[in-house]
Amino acid sequence: MHLLMLSIDKSIEKTGTSVRGRMEHYGSLVEGIDIILLGATTQYPIMLQNGVVVHPIVSRSKLISVCKAIFVARRLAKKTSIVTVQDPFELGLIGFIISCLTFVPLSVQVHIDFFSPYFKGESIRQNIQARIAPFVLRRATSIRVVSQKIATYIHDTIGIDAKKIVIAPVFVDASKTKMVSVSTDLHKQYPEFEWIVLVASRFVPQKNIPLAIEAFDEFRKQHQKVGMIIIGSGPSESVIQRCITDRNLGSVVKVDSSLSTQFISCMKTSDVFVLSSDYEGWGMTIIEVASVGTPVIMTRVGCADEFIVHEKNGLIVPVRDRGALTAALEKYYSDRSFASRIRERAAADAQTYMTLGESDLLQKKVWEYDAQNI
Repeated sequence: MHLLMLSIDKSIEKTGTSVRGRMEHYGSLVEGIDIILLGATTQYPIMLQNGVVVHPIVSRSKLISVCKAIFVARRLAKKTSIVTVQDPFELGLIGFIISCLTFVPLSVQVHIDFFSPYFKGESIRQNIQARIAPFVLRRATSIRVVSQKIATYIHDTIGIDAKKIVIAPVFVDASKTKMVSVSTDLHKQYPEFEWIVLVASRFVPQKNIPLAIEAFDEFRKQHQKVGMIIIGSGPSESVIQRCITDRNLGSVVKVDSSLSTQFISCMKTSDVFVLSSDYEGWGMTIIEVASVGTPVIMTRVGCADEFIVHEKNGLIVPVRDRGALTAALEKYYSDRSFASRIRERAAADAQTYMTLGESDLLQKKVWEYDAQNI
C-alpha cells in the first residue's frame, strides 16, 4: 500500500518532533507515504525515513492552497492506494474531493468528539465543522476513531456501518515515560506548598482551565499550604491570569510556562493531576500521568470510562461541575490510602494499556479494509 496523507500539522517539518517520528514509523508499515502539508513554511519537499515524503503547500490564500493540494494529489494518484485525512472537517472535504477525482478510497481519522455541545458552541467555525463531519464520514471508505464514545455516536447517530469504524487510540509509550528521570521537583521549586495540584495543557477554551482554578479556590479555603501549578501556553492565557487575579490567588496558583519542557518531571513530583476539559478526543496526557503513578481527576471526556474508571484508577467528574471537582480534590487530600491505591492501579493499567505492536495492528486494519474496498 502507498498512502497519501493530508495534514496541517507543522510539527512534521521539524526534526525530532513526536509527530514526525510517528509519520516515519507509519512509513515502516507500508510501501510509502506522501504527506501533503497545507500551511507549511518549507518551500521544498522533505525526505523522511522509511519512504515518507512531505510535499509542502505554501500560500497566503487558503483557496490557492486547496487548489495546489488537489493538483499535487492528482499528480501522485497513480501510486496512491488510500487517501487519508486527520480530521472530518476542512481536510475531510479536501480529501473527499481528491478521492472523487482520483477514484482512490478515503480514510478519515476522528480525534475529537465534534458532537459535544461544547465543541459546537465554542465558535461559529466549530459549529460549521460539526455540520461538515457527517457529510464527510458518510462518504469515507473507513473511519478511525480514538474512543468508543466517538464510535458509538458515529454508528448510532450518523448511521455509519460499524464494520467501517475502527477504534484505535493514539499510542502512548507508558514504559518510556516511566523511565524518564526527575530533573525538576515541584516540591523543591515551590517549598511553600505541601500538596501540589498540577494542570498542564494548551491554554485554549476547550481545556476550561478556569474551572480547575475555581474548584481549587473552594478547596484551598479548607486547607493551608496547598498550591496549584499551571503549565502551558496559548491564546487563553490572559483569561487564566485574570481568573487568578480576580480571586486573589496569586500566592497559591502559579502559571509557569517555562516548565513545559519538564512536563514529565512535573507529573512525577505533583500530588494530583487535573484535566478539566469541556471535550476531548482521547487524552494522551492522562495515560502519561497514570503511568508515573500520579492520581488523576478528569471530566467525563475522552478516555474517561474507557481507560480511567471512576474510583478504580482515577476520579471522573461531570463536565463543568465545579462542586464535583472540588469534592474530588478533597477526596484525594483527606484519604491518602485511597490516593495510594489509585496511584498503584493507574500505573499498572498504564503499563498494560497498549503495545506499539497492538497499535500498529489496529492502524493496519483500517488501511487493509480500504485496500479490500477499492
